[in-house]
Amino acid sequence: MAGMQKEEQKELLTLVNIRYLVEGLEALLMTDLDGDKRVKVIRLRDELVSHLNSIFSDYS
Repeated sequence: MAGMQKEEQKELLTLVNIRYLVEGLEALLMTDLDGDKRVKVIRLRDELVSHLNSIFSDYS
């Protein structure tokens, strides 16, 4: 069972899925979010972008 969960986690964090998440967060920022929610969305977007950048810097 634990192996299956690891497999599902690997599939969730593909580069394409991360890109879609970042794009979705960018679209969410275009809506009317209050201050606290906006900060959380920006923080999550920045963490995802940082994770994506670290993947590329590890292989360059």
